[in-house]
Amino acid sequence: MSRGKKCHDDPFGTWIRSNRYRMFRPLLHQTFPKVLHGAESIDVTSWGMRNLYREKYGVKCFALYRHVKELPKLNILPGADKLTVGHIGSLYRTEPFRQFVEASKIVATEQAKELRIVRIGTSPEIDAIAAENPRIFQAHRDLSEENAIPILAECDFVYAMYPGGKRYELFRKTSLPVKLSTYIQAQRPVFAHSPPDSTLARIVGAARLGRVCESERRDGIASEIRKILQASIPRAQFESLREELMGSTQVHQLRAALRGENWLQFPESDFRS
Repeated sequence: MSRGKKCHDDPFGTWIRSNRYRMFRPLLHQTFPKVLHGAESIDVTSWGMRNLYREKYGVKCFALYRHVKELPKLNILPGADKLTVGHIGSLYRTEPFRQFVEASKIVATEQAKELRIVRIGTSPEIDAIAAENPRIFQAHRDLSEENAIPILAECDFVYAMYPGGKRYELFRKTSLPVKLSTYIQAQRPVFAHSPPDSTLARIVGAARLGRVCESERRDGIASEIRKILQASIPRAQFESLREELMGSTQVHQLRAALRGENWLQFPESDFRS
């Protein structure tokens, strides 16, 4: 019997985005519930996935994101002559991000600033858009979190996306981007390009961490960019979210699960609902 299982992304929500893996869905329907029921404990990446697995599979599981002991002490400010946006990783859809880039150009021109989009990590989807705008994008390969944080801290805000539409609904309601933990540590406002029903939007909105933008139209995106540039988020707000989302409680619960102790006694919630 398996001691424990970690589910980072729900396979059905993830595979529906892939033409390659979609043909394996019938096999997954047969095997995945058996794998879950064979584990002594199951930790998942968000409260949305936890609730889904309890209702759909009847298994006991708990949400475990990341543990960050404390926020780094930063004394870094964005440059006054540039509009700088930070992004880690890949894209789930290219067209909303392309519209975001065009909207950012509009706002940068309005403010008489040079637009700079700092990307960390590799992404074929961003490569195509960067090739169309070579003077705007500043690329870094994969970096350690320690090295990525000060780069992001120089940005006016950071960008994360979960796509809209029925096809992506399960994915955006159960997944939770790891990059968000790095953004919180960089202590910069988060532009959540997502419908409001996603885990990302729920956190950014409830924690007042930036702006949630559902629009995929250039004018709607530009409006939200103007608003996020007016945001001033104190360190205490990031610290409060760090403790709630990435604090020590989940570590104690994981320790209890790995030791075969009663991990069900720990408090849980659907993030500030």
